[in-house]
Amino acid sequence: MIWRRKAVRRVATAKARQPGKALAARGGWVFLVNDTNDFLPWQFGVTRWTRRERAQVAAILKARLEALAPTPYLMFITPEKSVAYQEYLPMGLAELKSDPGRPATWMARQFPAQVRYLQPWFERMKRLGFLYFRGDTHVNWLGGYLLYRFVIETLEDAGVATRPAITSSELLQARAGFEGDLFVQLDENQRQAFDLDADYGRWRAMLEVTLKYNMDPALVRAKRLPLSPEDQAGFHGREMLIYEIPESVLPRVVIFRDSTATDSIPFLAEHFSRSVYVWHDGDVLAEIIRREQPDIVLHFVAERFLATYPTTVPLNFAAP
Repeated sequence: MIWRRKAVRRVATAKARQPGKALAARGGWVFLVNDTNDFLPWQFGVTRWTRRERAQVAAILKARLEALAPTPYLMFITPEKSVAYQEYLPMGLAELKSDPGRPATWMARQFPAQVRYLQPWFERMKRLGFLYFRGDTHVNWLGGYLLYRFVIETLEDAGVATRPAITSSELLQARAGFEGDLFVQLDENQRQAFDLDADYGRWRAMLEVTLKYNMDPALVRAKRLPLSPEDQAGFHGREMLIYEIPESVLPRVVIFRDSTATDSIPFLAEHFSRSVYVWHDGDVLAEIIRREQPDIVLHFVAERFLATYPTTVPLNFAAP
């Protein structure tokens, strides 16, 4: 098809022109390119799952749901910045058509009760302000708060009994600067052209300044617990976080996550009597579920990590 040939050509050009992972764009924006998961070809349908790979993913999710039953399981997929803000992509990529059959959209269609892809939500919410850092791969503080709001509304719709969502009026706002994991990787040969636009929005040594949304200390009930050897038994991923609300009758949750959920944690912790946050290569770890006996399991995944999902396992029974 003509549109796919155009996508192949433009994606190849964008990848070839970048010596690293930072794809500079006008207006002081930087996007991810040539990353480990090579997401741009997936976004535009240059790379796709085969029919067999789709069947493997469906089997993995079905087996996971069966293994966790009767405990509810919900997966939340955060869109890549190049999807949420495709209109800012350079090199003609903004005019391409994002593939409607890419992994995130396919999984959400096949498992609508368990898998939620937040692109439609972010498309609606980005009218409130930028949801991603200009120089980073992650949602910014507003994006993290709105991700949290989507999760709580989803839980309410699913009949999970927890407290009402924390409104934006209850938050404290502070001005904060941010550089970003992509901005610091910009090739030096690109800096001069990039700075022509970026300097209009630069704040001191930082690429941008924006609002950080914090919990009002007077409203915080969840307490972060120190980790015991028992808490970390069988787990060797990134730092585990555990919060508890004393004498609470709220449900217990285990949340498997990556960095997309980091700024949502302070808000989420206020909705559960005990919440355990686990970051381990995207795995759902059976040992932790067995130990914690949660009322619900939540799973946060960045869209680009879905590329390898046909090779994952329903539950990891032996965390390396």
